[in-house]
Amino acid sequence: MSDSETTNPFSVLIEYQVRTENNSVGEWLDVWNDRGEDARVGEPETDAYVAAVNLADESNVLVFERYANGQSSLDSHIDRPAHGELMEAMGSRQMTKRRVMTTRFSDVDNYGWWGRPGSVNPKHVGVAIIALGFRFGSDDDLNTYLEASREHAAYCWDAEPDTLIYSAGLAMADADREIDLRKGDVVFVMACTDLVAVNKHANDPRHLALMAELEAGIQMERTFIRSYKTTGHGFLWRE
Repeated sequence: MSDSETTNPFSVLIEYQVRTENNSVGEWLDVWNDRGEDARVGEPETDAYVAAVNLADESNVLVFERYANGQSSLDSHIDRPAHGELMEAMGSRQMTKRRVMTTRFSDVDNYGWWGRPGSVNPKHVGVAIIALGFRFGSDDDLNTYLEASREHAAYCWDAEPDTLIYSAGLAMADADREIDLRKGDVVFVMACTDLVAVNKHANDPRHLALMAELEAGIQMERTFIRSYKTTGHGFLWRE
């Protein structure tokens, strides 16, 4: 099935570098914010649409998008007048220096969760988002990883209330620039209330034991990791 036909939920990572000689990151976000609010109010099939800054370079802004019904939901998003208005405003003021990277990944079935409604506000400032890429030596290695980490997700749901998102998808195409990601690689996404919660997850004894077991038993390679924090613009999930 081509990207234009898929109806499975998928996510999009698009990272931009702000042209800071023309405007501040705050000004860029203020212009983008109207589009984020339009998506929240007017796009019921857009499950997440949030702006976050890259912790390694805060002139880079990630727009994280998630579409409930695949391509048709994305098409509806692009067709809204607010989308064209955003592109026009950003372009006319030359607010963006470059697009850093883009990738799409389709949900792995029955894996983890997206959001903890009733926990933090989905517009919360300072939520840590971690995106990682994994590549496997074979389909068997991939399936072993998914089965084991799917079981671990159930543990994290109960043991880690500050882990807000625990999700994975398969890359739908090679990343177009900067990150090492090929079609079929796993993209793992986690969001936590803050970096303290991220570190607690990473250093949990069960997590460390699982990763050691997987690395000893299958061929797997981490190809990239990116860390971000939310800005209060857009929304991480729908209440």
